[in-house]
Amino acid sequence: MCGMSTPASRPGIGLSLPTWPRADRTNATWPEMRSLARDAEGLGVEMLWVPDHLVRVLPSGRSVGFRECWTILTATAEATSRVGIGPLVACAGFRNPALLARMAETLDEVSGGRLVLGLGSGVPDGDTSWRMFGFEAARPVGRYAESAEVVARLLHGETVTFAGEHVRTDGATLEPRGPRPAGLPLWLAAKGDRTMDVAARWGDAVNVNTALASAADVVAAAGAAAAACARVGRDPSTLGLTGWARIALAANGRGADRPGWLSGSPAELAATLRAMGAAGLVHVAVYVGTDDDPSPLPALTQQALERFAPVLEVLAAS
Repeated sequence: MCGMSTPASRPGIGLSLPTWPRADRTNATWPEMRSLARDAEGLGVEMLWVPDHLVRVLPSGRSVGFRECWTILTATAEATSRVGIGPLVACAGFRNPALLARMAETLDEVSGGRLVLGLGSGVPDGDTSWRMFGFEAARPVGRYAESAEVVARLLHGETVTFAGEHVRTDGATLEPRGPRPAGLPLWLAAKGDRTMDVAARWGDAVNVNTALASAADVVAAAGAAAAACARVGRDPSTLGLTGWARIALAANGRGADRPGWLSGSPAELAATLRAMGAAGLVHVAVYVGTDDDPSPLPALTQQALERFAPVLEVLAAS
């Protein structure tokens, strides 16, 4: 994971920078995001993620906008020095995949080899960005499969000529290369069998697109990944397993008891995360909020990060 190592008994920990509105409907400024990034790096967080959405409509009908992913990632690369960075996840429908690979390789150079490229199909039925910005929304999984192949082959150093239904390249290459001759890590998002098969064919890791809250959830995800590997003829031990989770922390540091969320004291939260690592999870992106934030995916705040620090301290001591 971009040169980082964590104890085998626990997954690496990632946080998402708040490029979408907070619970009070205000948006974090770049100076606020920069401060969060530096503080998270100082606490030992392994990855900082940025979502690749433009506009989303909430179940309430309210429309919310997002800061643009790659601009924030590039600024974060310069603002930090050790923490890994990446999109969680780049949408295959928003960019030509050969261009995306070139963008990733270039940002890996800028960051000194700290980029992980997360890539997913996107869900045009639930994301108004596609219609608003004129993206072709037909057959997103088919586009994702072709894009993942082109990106993976380019990152591995191939010259790629590809003629698919959605994607075409003619002798595409990545020159000059970034700081990692073998290519930067490619983590492919998956939920159902079709996207899981894409991840098994082309990913260094699969990013399971469902909330994880226990070791049992990880075991189920690992089983789905292993089944995909069997379908495509891959050794499942060569495919990393990553995912995401949620915590809503009270002032005393305790995670609120919400269905599908991590809960308990800092020690209990750390124990759950260690158990998830022992079950096979190599990295978890944690959405950390406060217990008075009703958001299903809370945007990170300074207060939430301070409440999460004791969990990180327990993990670091383990």
